This record gives sequence, C-alpha cells and structure tokens, in this order.
Amino acid sequence: MNRFLHIVALFISAYTFAQTEVKISADTNQAFIGDIINVNLQVHSSEQILWPDIEDAIAPLEVQKLGSIDSSSVKRKNVYHQNLAVQQFDTGHFVLPQLPFVSLEGDTFYSDSLAFSFLAVPLDTTNAVFDIKEPKKVPFNFTEAKPYIYGFIALIALIVLLYYLIRRFNKKNETIEEVVELIPCEIEAISALNNLESKALCEKGFVKEHYVQLTEILRRYFDREYEIDTLESTTDEIIEILTTMKLSPRLVNDISDLLTEADFVKFAKSKPDTKTNGVFMRKSYAIVEDCHKMKEEEQNV
Repeated sequence: MNRFLHIVALFISAYTFAQTEVKISADTNQAFIGDIINVNLQVHSSEQILWPDIEDAIAPLEVQKLGSIDSSSVKRKNVYHQNLAVQQFDTGHFVLPQLPFVSLEGDTFYSDSLAFSFLAVPLDTTNAVFDIKEPKKVPFNFTEAKPYIYGFIALIALIVLLYYLIRRFNKKNETIEEVVELIPCEIEAISALNNLESKALCEKGFVKEHYVQLTEILRRYFDREYEIDTLESTTDEIIEILTTMKLSPRLVNDISDLLTEADFVKFAKSKPDTKTNGVFMRKSYAIVEDCHKMKEEEQNV
C-alpha cells in the first residue's frame, strides 16, 4: 500500500513539475559584429510567472530592441511570449545564460542557454583601387553667376545700412553700463541640484537624462570654482586635474565614483536602482559643499 502511495505521489509531482515549460530560440547562432540576432522567449505555465530583467541578465550581450511581454490563456495555461534583438560589437563567442522565471508560488524555472559567435566583417580585396580624378575645369558663366552677384551686393548694402543705423542710434543715446552680479558658483550649483532633484527624472524612468544633467552641473561647478576647463574633459582628465588641487583623497574618490557611474549610465552599461540614485544625489550636494569649504580654508591660510 505504501509503495502504491509513493508511486502515485511521484506521478503527481512529475505532472505538477511539467505544468511550466520555458522555451527559447534564436534565428541564428552566428553573426557579424553589429548585426542583430533575434531571440524568441515562450513560457507555458499554470502559474503566474514573474519575468526576469533581460538587459541585466544577458550582459555583455546588448539588447538592441526589447519587445513587450504578450500573454494569453490556452487550455487553462498561461502563455507568455516576448521577442528581443541582441547584438555585440566585439568579436568572439558569447553565451546568453539561463534566464530564471519565478512563479508566485516561489518555484524557479530556467530557460536553456544559447551560444553566439560574432565575427569580424570581411574586407573586400577584389575591387581595384583607382586614383582620385582631378575636378574638371568649368568655364565661367555670367548668367548662372548673376543671382550670387546680386545677392552679394544686397548683403553689402544691408551691412552698410545696419552700420549707419547703429551709429546714428548711439549718437542719440547715452551709453548705459550694465552691472551683472555674478551668482557665487557654490550657490548656483546647489540651486541647480535642487532643481534637478525636483524634476524626479529617475522616478519617471529618465535615468540617463538625470545623470547627464547631474554631471553637467558638477562640471560647471568645478570649472568656476577652480578656474579650469572641465566641460570638454573626460572623467579621467577631470580627476587628474582635481588631484592637483590638494583635495582630500576621500573627496576625490567620491567625485571619481559619481562621474564613473554617470558614464556607465550614459553608455547603457549600468542601470542603478532608486537607492543608488539617492546616494549619488546626496553625494553631489556634499561634493559641492566640501570643495567650496576646502577652497575657502586654502584662501584663508
């Protein structure tokens, strides 16, 4: 009797386990670098399934296009379906790992892994290379040139007229000197950070835009505070310049961490969570305050 019950339990367990099936396929396993490989995901399950974060799970493969998750019900089973396109810009062999699909009951089901090869684009050496031909000399045609000549004359006349009007206006009006009060750089930076934080870009899904604006605020602050050109510099160049400003190693390290993370986000190599975004936002305020404090202490010595 016990043996019969064990056999029945085994069949019930096997039947229950078979209620979820994960299928994954690709249209090819070999492509040139930069080309797209289309991947199809299907999950058949009698349970509610939680979908994994595809972009993080398949790195360093890059997701070129991520379709929406379609769901339907067939014979009392939930059928989930998603298409995605992946690509890679380095040659070599890459593995799309097993993807975990978790049910609301706590069970985890894995897809098969897929192996891809990305090849270098072959050069076409069969075509002959010819010298560049010199441009042909075309005789001057006054009829074709007339619109340009008239246009040039009209432009000169307009410039002369504007010059005359400006001179006449200046003679009738006294010169007015405008004194523009320059906002201190640390106040400008703190105000810009407050404005950026109020936009809540990360909460709205615009993480990349948030970090682009954040780094622009800090670069402008460094540019004004230390009178250095950081707006067109790379992160490594900025850190090298700030190191010579006698900043504390801890402060330089915080600046390096923030700018490096921002670079990763801007090039889609990182997707920080809400907690991380908040930490870097608070660090930005602290960086501005600490840098300005050290600058004042240095000037008072």
